[in-house]
Amino acid sequence: MTKITPALSRLMLLLSQMIDLFKPRNVARNLRQRDKLIGSILALLTGIGVAYAAIGFRTLIYLSQEVLLGNHNENILSHVDNLPAWKIILSTVTGGLVVSFIYRYLMKSAQPGSIADVMAANAVHHTVIPTRKGLFSALASAIALGSGSAAGREGPVVHLGATVSSWVAQRLHLSPTMSRTLLGCGVAAAVSASFNAPIAGVFFALEVILGHYALSTFAPIVIASVSAAIVARIHIGNFPGFIIPDYYITTFWEFPAFILLGLISALAAIIFIKSLFFTEEFARKLSLPEWALPPFGGLAIGLLALISPYILGHGYGTTDGALKEIFSIQTLLLLIVLKVAASAIALAFRYGTGIFSPSLFLGAMVGGAFGFVAAAAAAQFGGVEFSYGLYAIVGMGAVSSAVLGAPISTILIIFELTGDYQITIALMVSVVISNLVTQHYLRATSVFHMQLKRIGLDLEGGRARHVMRSTHVHSLMQNDYAIASDMASIKDVQHVLLTKDHDHIYIIDEGCNLKGSVTLAELRKCPENTEENKEESPDAPLTAADICRPVTATLTPSDNLEDAFQKFDQSGEEALPVVTDDEQAEIVGILYHKQVLKAYNQALLSEKE
Repeated sequence: MTKITPALSRLMLLLSQMIDLFKPRNVARNLRQRDKLIGSILALLTGIGVAYAAIGFRTLIYLSQEVLLGNHNENILSHVDNLPAWKIILSTVTGGLVVSFIYRYLMKSAQPGSIADVMAANAVHHTVIPTRKGLFSALASAIALGSGSAAGREGPVVHLGATVSSWVAQRLHLSPTMSRTLLGCGVAAAVSASFNAPIAGVFFALEVILGHYALSTFAPIVIASVSAAIVARIHIGNFPGFIIPDYYITTFWEFPAFILLGLISALAAIIFIKSLFFTEEFARKLSLPEWALPPFGGLAIGLLALISPYILGHGYGTTDGALKEIFSIQTLLLLIVLKVAASAIALAFRYGTGIFSPSLFLGAMVGGAFGFVAAAAAAQFGGVEFSYGLYAIVGMGAVSSAVLGAPISTILIIFELTGDYQITIALMVSVVISNLVTQHYLRATSVFHMQLKRIGLDLEGGRARHVMRSTHVHSLMQNDYAIASDMASIKDVQHVLLTKDHDHIYIIDEGCNLKGSVTLAELRKCPENTEENKEESPDAPLTAADICRPVTATLTPSDNLEDAFQKFDQSGEEALPVVTDDEQAEIVGILYHKQVLKAYNQALLSEKE
């Protein structure tokens, strides 16, 4: 009996440890202790889950399209061309009414989810995306697209993928670092499954959502993106989004044309972005009730579709037509105008949320129209034949990258969508030029950053820079500073510095206006303190006004820490006075350079958490 007892004890202890291991209160702790292994497993599961969510989203679009437009195919180009006017109007208005019902009674919000919301969740909301809003937002977007909305498919899919990953992170109580990584996994998986573009999915998540390329997040995001692509290929098929003829760059003299196309694409992107915000302001000024916005937008899009039904839906069929050179230049130019108007209306009136597909559509039309002109010029002057379909592909990448602010991701997406490596160099040239011009003109990296700035979130430069911009001087300034009148004697100034234990003192006049400053080191070099000066001019005592030096820079309580950094760098001072933001500029505090550095270091640490 005595020999069996120790064995039984060890067995019972082992069983107890195993049971304790799987207790809910210990799951989160165990996950944190095995970040890399658990992170890879969660990335795999997230990729698979998001892939099925993306497939479900696409299925909902086709079901809605079948019910309202009478066709369930992705390419409805030939079908919508034969639709009667009443059916188009009925479809878009009905879709708008259903979307309005979802917003009002199921979501309890008139603001559908978008990529900008995912960026905000990563930066300031601890990756938390409300699950209810995310799911019903995806449902509303699918019905909107199926009924003819001119918005995009990828934005809602990205938001849906982020919603799934956020739900997992919240349920498992993951650390902030793992939660952000998992958010990137959800986004990458969504793009990968939607486009059949696993490489682009990885870089889109890193470039647009997370804003950095940290090695620790790269591996899980790759796992999620690849697993999502495999699931999508099993159920949908392994083929590019657009199957196009083989196009070749016939001569290096085409590269000036690609440069010019980059400039024109930038102009198109700027007009598109400006149209989005202009229409949003117009919709706000109409003072319509929130429930009326989607059906009103559906009616407007339906009326535009009577001119050309090719703008209905996400437009992949029409985009494919431009790449295959089946449109005339007149049709291409007409579709540019109609699609910009329809997409702006769709987003402004909450009848869909995606921007990516419309930007691809617009780029293909702009590039195709440019290709017509370039081909005609080449045939007239050089006797060289150009394919306008090649320029449609390049324009598609140049416009969409400028709108999204994601040049690397867009180049990869276009490459994976078309499967054509020959045009990559031309694409890179136009994309770079288009992005440089657009960002210089708009003073913003992407349309998403512009959307966030309109609600008070400036996320350009990452989370750390956002913390610097959102932290103000009044929260860090100190009230412990020394002042003296400009008429005070040198001895009085010296007495204040020594008794107050300060290394500098600020000099003010009778109106409390800041006149300058004096440091302890400067005071020691003051002529009045030297024996030679005491002998030469005993009857001419100096005052604080005589020895103070002007303050080269000041801060106000409303300045943020980014402003403070710049002023410290420009002035070279270790401390700057904080003055009121008015004409009097009365000193109210002091801020030290080391305090700003400490706040910045804390922001960097929060970025890594």
